[in-house]
Amino acid sequence: MSEILARDLREVVETVWTVTLGFEVLDPLGSLPPPPEHTWCGCIHVIGAWNGLVRVSMSEALTRRAAAAMFGTAPELLSVDDLSDALGEIANMTGGSVKGLLPGPSQLSLPLVVRGEDATLRFPGGSLVREVAFQSGGSHIRVQVVEGRAA
Repeated sequence: MSEILARDLREVVETVWTVTLGFEVLDPLGSLPPPPEHTWCGCIHVIGAWNGLVRVSMSEALTRRAAAAMFGTAPELLSVDDLSDALGEIANMTGGSVKGLLPGPSQLSLPLVVRGEDATLRFPGGSLVREVAFQSGGSHIRVQVVEGRAA
């Protein structure tokens, strides 16, 4: 397995959030924050020479702000489907960039989005390779790369 360095994963997240969405992201100090009460989680599988997934988790408030930036509309006008579409695209952009750091060839799945209290996607048999967290506008973004066997 090609080692994914924390700095490489940080660069991926910073690029997606600052360049694509226009948000400032800050690297939090200390340990990773607990998941927000109403978490949204977007996930995309990488399948090929390397198998695993990339998970992006954040609060509903940050998901709503990111979706508003993507769709150019007021946050309160967005539907649950809009939020799911936006987070799915964020997971896709993040996963595509991570895929570029891994041995190929490989493909990305369609994104999967879940929400709820402590929303977490589990990958049975997978092991956490790298995890980074950021803050944006007072909310946390957590990105995890999990290696596992092909489905």
